[in-house]
Amino acid sequence: MFDAHGAFVHRVAARLTGSSALADDVAQEVFVLAIRRADGLVDEPGIRTWLYRAAVNVVRERYRSERRYRDALDRLAELPGAVPSAGPDGQLDDSRLGARIRSCVARLPSHHREVFVLYELEQLEGAEIAAILEIPVNTVWSRLRNARLAFREAWSASDVGAK
Repeated sequence: MFDAHGAFVHRVAARLTGSSALADDVAQEVFVLAIRRADGLVDEPGIRTWLYRAAVNVVRERYRSERRYRDALDRLAELPGAVPSAGPDGQLDDSRLGARIRSCVARLPSHHREVFVLYELEQLEGAEIAAILEIPVNTVWSRLRNARLAFREAWSASDVGAK
């Protein structure tokens, strides 16, 4: 399937994203999806349609995820100690802020980090997070509360190091 349609999927992805590097990632995701659904997919005329739709959906999801991540960065940038951005210096500050945020998130225990990322960055609902993680909804809220506290502590501690 890849030999027959790989160039098509890559070309579509490159046109949708405007980036050959992103197109590589999108094409890989599309064919991973195709492998997972191999039982239901047969190399027939409709396969190109399925691959095209899959590529479009993967690109859309990447843009949604990127937008949610930027929105989360914007919300986090409003925390005390965050630096507003403008021009090249602002982009450097944004890069540093993003690294600082990622560092703070990485410091969270994994069970808190999972809930924090799914709720704050991916903006999923509590019930959906509970289903994904196979935990009670009240556990989601408890972990989120603890994750937020831990994030604030890590943020404050990184503020001391950032000055």
